[in-house]
Amino acid sequence: MSTRSIYKSSGTFARAFPAPEYLTMPAVGIDISDYAIKYVALSRKKGSMELQAYGKVDLPLDVIERGEIKDSETIVKLLSRIREDNHVEFAHLALPEEHAYLFQMTLPQGSKEEIEQKLEFHLKENVPIGADEALFDYGIIQEKDENIELNVSVYPANIAMQYVNVVEDAGYTPISIEIEGQATARALIGVRDTAPMLIIDIGRNDASLSISTGGVVTFTANLEIGGDYFTRAIARSLDVSFQEAENLKRKHGFRDTEEDKLVFDGLFPVVEKFGESIRKHVMYWQMHMNKTTSAKEEISQVVLVGGNANVIGLAEYLETTLDVSVEIGNVWKNVFSFEEYVPAIPRGSSLEYTTAIGLALRSLMRSG
Repeated sequence: MSTRSIYKSSGTFARAFPAPEYLTMPAVGIDISDYAIKYVALSRKKGSMELQAYGKVDLPLDVIERGEIKDSETIVKLLSRIREDNHVEFAHLALPEEHAYLFQMTLPQGSKEEIEQKLEFHLKENVPIGADEALFDYGIIQEKDENIELNVSVYPANIAMQYVNVVEDAGYTPISIEIEGQATARALIGVRDTAPMLIIDIGRNDASLSISTGGVVTFTANLEIGGDYFTRAIARSLDVSFQEAENLKRKHGFRDTEEDKLVFDGLFPVVEKFGESIRKHVMYWQMHMNKTTSAKEEISQVVLVGGNANVIGLAEYLETTLDVSVEIGNVWKNVFSFEEYVPAIPRGSSLEYTTAIGLALRSLMRSG
């Protein structure tokens, strides 16, 4: 499966994309969420990739609300410190999922320019923003006879430029922007992984779902259930503090055993709701996919990442609920083999950096 990108030639979006030769420069991947900035820089030594730098900076409340930057000054200061401490200049950026729109479309074969013109013409039929207010990319799902099936991702330009602007104001040269799910898929999906895969990124306050077919993200959704939601359920059930509940979640997880039963009982209602919400989104995707494309494959695997993917027993429960194989992601899958190199980030902690790793991979995978 091949992918193509549309780069708007006018307006402020062009500032985010320097001359093509910059696209192969090693760059830091910057993942900015409502509650933290996470970054990863990779380097290539003797033909192999290594971890150059990584880190996480927590954000004060209300700096970013539901993906919209409210306090750019604070973010610029923190990003400037990251740049100075790690001696990085170029940056790949992720955009939060909650503002992205994805749809599928079949068009006649044509040149890049012809496809771009047709997509712009049909954009408002599929999303609630016009071409003059949007940034968009497309991936080719498949080419058949004289037609191509496209997956189109659309993003409000004003929100995207909030992220580009804070990075530029902090002294970086931004060289790409993309939705979180696409960067996450780059870290987790190998070149031979062509069947649809569901990636669940479980953060503190929410969980992002993305379904990728051959590395092209065809569906995203956001669940307002995250790790803190699990922790608060334990705190309420056992009448303990949030921190004590967090410790109990990490120690006991979601296991229906005599030793773990009190925590399990406290977690069960929210974990059940979590699993059912995921199942409903998968069912929607299956129905939607059958109407919009000729590719009729089922989801082959579910991969968990994010800071709360490691909750003991959660993967096993979701495997039963979704009736498909569920595993904890290997975020270094496309970076290096553990037989050759062991990164400084512990495996459990590395799950928080999946999106940033996928972003950092952009340049190094291009430069081969």
